[in-house]
Amino acid sequence: MIDTSTHRLVASVKAGSNPYGIARTPDGHKLYITNSGASNVSVFDTRRGTITGSVKVGLYPHGVAVSPGGHHVYVADTGPDTGAGGSRSVSVIDTRTDKTTATWQVGPAPHALAAAPDGRTLYVTCADGLAVVDTGHGAVRHRLTGQARARGVAVHPDGRHVYVVDTGQDTLSVIDTRRHRVTARVRVGRTPWQVAVAPDGSRVYVTGANDDTVTVIDAANHRVVARVTVDHVPTGITATAHTVWVSANASSTVLAIDARTLKVVGRAPLGISSQPSGVVVA
Repeated sequence: MIDTSTHRLVASVKAGSNPYGIARTPDGHKLYITNSGASNVSVFDTRRGTITGSVKVGLYPHGVAVSPGGHHVYVADTGPDTGAGGSRSVSVIDTRTDKTTATWQVGPAPHALAAAPDGRTLYVTCADGLAVVDTGHGAVRHRLTGQARARGVAVHPDGRHVYVVDTGQDTLSVIDTRRHRVTARVRVGRTPWQVAVAPDGSRVYVTGANDDTVTVIDAANHRVVARVTVDHVPTGITATAHTVWVSANASSTVLAIDARTLKVVGRAPLGISSQPSGVVVA
């Protein structure tokens, strides 16, 4: 836990085995943390500052997202591989009971997911592309191929575009959600990992894990406006109105980037044994 005003580490809480992804409820009262080594999800109460329980999900969960209404948590059960022994599912958790209530088959090795602002659609990156899932029925309605090494995914606040990073091509794909078609591809940093959108929808931010950068893109014209150098192996990223927060896996740090100046204004060391993969503001 990092103080957002001082950019300093204030506390650490033990989650499960190999925690990977993290997501918050809209009210900020709960965090859901995927534990890839335990195949479960830890539930963290932000008001009490403690883990209150865990929820069993599929094998080796990675990505996690909360529905806009805050009633459901979606977990990508990534599995051990993309072949016959792998997973194809997303686990659905009810936030009122913190129990898994459904399992949806979406595609091989699902990794990251993001919900549309209206909550009716869930976008999931898989080993065979992007799955577009109807949350009312838990069924895949569309599948965009050609993105076999897709990782992070995010949705624009207006719901008209989805952004997907491809680690194989070092690109960000811009997808029209009405036509389910890629309308632009933007060259970003090497091995892009995660993507975040500014709350006002003006900019898109992409971490480049293998060149230690955050690429900043104008959402209106899909042009790169800056590349910010950060610490070693940036992976997780989230954006608030004033600050972009980045977790640097190999440097064991979380960085704060001023959203106006695009300068690094804070750096929180997490300890030599830490390898942060995700970051969220609650």
